[in-house]
Amino acid sequence: MRNNKKQSLLLKQERIQTEDNIVESQTPIGMNPTPEEAIQLLQKAAQCYMKAGWLADACRVWEQLGDYQQAAQIYEQQENWQKAAQCYEQAQNWAKAAECYLIGDEPEAAANSWLQAGETLQAAWIWADSLQQVYRTKEELSNFVIQTEIQALEIELITARCHASSGKKRESALILREQLNQILKLVTPSNRHLYTWGLRIAEVIRRPDLTALMYATGYRAKLPNVCKEWEIWALNTLGDATGIPKEEAAEEEPSYEFEVVTVNRKGEIIKREWHKARYFTETLGEGIELEMVYIPGGNFIMGTPDTEKKSNWSQGKEVPQHQVVVQAFYMGKYQVTQAQWQAVAKLPKIERDLNPDPSRFKGENRPVERVSWYDAVEFCGRLSKATGKEYRLPSEAEWEYACRAGTSTPFHYGETITSKLENFAASSYTYAEEPAGEYRRETTPVGSFPPNAFGLYDMHGNVREWCADPWHENYEGAPKDGSVWRENGDDNRSILRGGSWNCSSGSCRSGYRYDYVARDFILNDVGFRVVCVVGRT
Repeated sequence: MRNNKKQSLLLKQERIQTEDNIVESQTPIGMNPTPEEAIQLLQKAAQCYMKAGWLADACRVWEQLGDYQQAAQIYEQQENWQKAAQCYEQAQNWAKAAECYLIGDEPEAAANSWLQAGETLQAAWIWADSLQQVYRTKEELSNFVIQTEIQALEIELITARCHASSGKKRESALILREQLNQILKLVTPSNRHLYTWGLRIAEVIRRPDLTALMYATGYRAKLPNVCKEWEIWALNTLGDATGIPKEEAAEEEPSYEFEVVTVNRKGEIIKREWHKARYFTETLGEGIELEMVYIPGGNFIMGTPDTEKKSNWSQGKEVPQHQVVVQAFYMGKYQVTQAQWQAVAKLPKIERDLNPDPSRFKGENRPVERVSWYDAVEFCGRLSKATGKEYRLPSEAEWEYACRAGTSTPFHYGETITSKLENFAASSYTYAEEPAGEYRRETTPVGSFPPNAFGLYDMHGNVREWCADPWHENYEGAPKDGSVWRENGDDNRSILRGGSWNCSSGSCRSGYRYDYVARDFILNDVGFRVVCVVGRT
């Protein structure tokens, strides 16, 4: 026992020395590190702990640095669900906090986290299922305003679960059977809870026929691992798995690796990381392709804090900050190029003619510009009809979520941008402490600069990008599910996002909203990129 204590003490001393040695070995003698240098050194210490397998110490340093997201992910690997949930809470990643609390058998904390995420119905399911609080659930549902088809289905399933808890098994079974087609229509890998809720209801009311139908629904919806789960259930419940279909060999989407950089206020690169993203390729003919990157579902804080530097023009337009839960989707790796535009312009007309060569700055691999919002919508319509997939313009929430890629700083690069990172008007106005840069006065080929953590290029420059939403003066009443906000807006104007070759850095921020362009305007710094709905590819 004494030897074990001594060994543990030596290990602890060695870890502390590791951290101290990193700081001391990379700090000039007689000088104290600056705050920025200290942060970089602590990051290296955390990485050393990771390599050494000292995960608890790595988490301690990540928490000290305020990188709670990183700490939470490591706690998840260790199956320390409570600590993971607490760190996700610190990072305001409420959805992940809720998942960890639920796995850790803390349903009340999980429900509270879902409420923080603005996901009332997810919390209501926990009240109905794990906590058996039927009256509380019904009271919450009576005040809920349905905005989407998914929410309507969620309420039906929660109601069925409440009936099951109240002994009304017949009513519960009727609801579940009636909703099978709707589950099949709406369920996707990112909405898998619709399927698991249905399975849970069938299990509680002890209806193996409905359980089998739910497995069949999951199979028809091509949800992963359903066939294996179905087979295990059939063997355990029925003693026979004859007729259970086998999982179809799904074609694995290709992926690509890319380097993501982070800069400080001076525009200096302080961090480099390698990321990987999935994508699929749409063939447009004549060797022209459109690469669509998978954007995983998640939640984020939309809008900007009062402390973020912005122009008088932006005051009051990027608030209130609010939590948004976004479903997974695919987004164009690049802004739509002139070659892609010309290929789709040759497809049959849907509602309006398209100019096959509208751009001022010519080049097959440059972004198309001088296209109106209506032109962009026509492009999406033609592409959808030709491919059988659902292509459209992104919602404003989807665009900002994709741009930020997990960051909360003014730019996905960090505190500022430079002309080495984006194509914008960098010669006169600087955002933070970076030096003035190059003002190119024209578009550049797409993908000329580093991508963000989702693998998307040119999100802060080159051309501004049309979004689907009509203009709203601020986010009061904005949907929390990432959908297009169609109600009570100015249908003559739509949102432009992302900055351009002709914008100053402050107008290229992740949260910047550009509004005064009518939908039928054409400008030589306005283009777009498309999204494709998951499950429709």
